[in-house]
Amino acid sequence: MKRLTIILLAVVGLLASVASAAEKSSPFAPGVRTLVLAHNAYPYEGKYADRLDRALSTGLPIVIEQDLVWVNGKSLEIHNEKLATDDSPTLETYFFPKVAPIVEKALKEGNKGNWPLITVFLDIKNDPVEHLEAINKVLDKYDAWLTKAVKTADITKMSPLELKPMMIILEDKQKDIKQEFFYDRVPVGGKIRAFGGPEKFDDNPNKLPRTARAERMAGLLKIDPDTLVTRHADNYHRWFGTDWNFIEPCGAAHKDWSAEAEARLNKFVRRGHSLGYMVGVYGINGWTESENQGWTPEYNFGSKEASAVRLRAIVKAKVDFISTDQYEEAAKVIHSLR
Repeated sequence: MKRLTIILLAVVGLLASVASAAEKSSPFAPGVRTLVLAHNAYPYEGKYADRLDRALSTGLPIVIEQDLVWVNGKSLEIHNEKLATDDSPTLETYFFPKVAPIVEKALKEGNKGNWPLITVFLDIKNDPVEHLEAINKVLDKYDAWLTKAVKTADITKMSPLELKPMMIILEDKQKDIKQEFFYDRVPVGGKIRAFGGPEKFDDNPNKLPRTARAERMAGLLKIDPDTLVTRHADNYHRWFGTDWNFIEPCGAAHKDWSAEAEARLNKFVRRGHSLGYMVGVYGINGWTESENQGWTPEYNFGSKEASAVRLRAIVKAKVDFISTDQYEEAAKVIHSLR
C-alpha cells in the first residue's frame, strides 16, 4: 500500500508539473514573448492610412491598438470626439475587413502554436453602456475568431485560454464599467471574450492641471514599482500597461539610458509577472522631425539609436507588449534578439 501511495503521489506530481509547464508555455503567458503593440494603427485625421498595413507587414504575432470613441450613436476609430467626420473609420468598415484574410487563413490551417496571432487592444475612450453594447454587437459577428476563457464561480480561479487567432484586451480605467459589462454580465460557465487589467493607477493624485505635465510625469518616478499593482491576475484581469515616464523621463526631458532606469524597468516587469500579468509599456519612439508621420513628441527619444537602446533593454527584461509608433524599428530589434 505504501509503495502504491508513493507511485500515485509521483504520478500526481508529474501531471502537475506537465500542467504547470503547459501553462507557462502558453503564448499568452507572462514573459513568453515580446510583441510590438502598434500604437494608433488606424487612419489619423484623414491621413496615414497605411498604419495598419505597416503594422501587419512587420510580422505576426502582433498587438494592434484601435482607439474607439462614441460620437452621435457611432463607435468611431478616432483619438477624440473633435476628430469625428462622416468618413471616420470603424471596426467594421476598416479594421476587421483588413485582418479578415489573415484570420480566416489561420482558422483554416489550424496551427495554434503562435495563437493569438493578432491581439487587439481596444482603447475605449468613453464607455457609456450604449458604446459597449455597440462594440459587443460587432464582436458577436466575429465571435468564432476570438480567444475565450470559461467564467468560473470564483474570479481568482483562472480558466485556460481557448486559443483562437485573435484576442481582445481592454484597459480598465478608473471608475469605468468595462469589467461590469464584459465580465460581470457573463454567466458562470459562459465565455469571457474580452480581457482587462487592474484599474489604471492615478498618475495625477494631486490633480495638477494639464499644463503641469512635466511635474505630473516627474511624480511617476517617485512611485515604487512594487506598489503600482497589488492584486493578482485573475480570470478577467490578465494584463496591464504603464507609461514609460514611470521608468524614466520621456520626450524633451529625456536623458541617456541609465543603469538606474534599467533596474527600475526590471523591477517593474518582475512585479507584474510575479502577480501573473502580461506587462506592457508605452511608448518608445526615436525620430527626427523630418521622419515624423503624425506622431506626438511625448515619447520621442530623438533618434532610432536612442530608442533601440531602450528596446533592447525592454526585450531583455521580458516585457510582453512594447507600444510604439515606429512599428518596423521595434520589430527589427525584437527579431534580432530572438
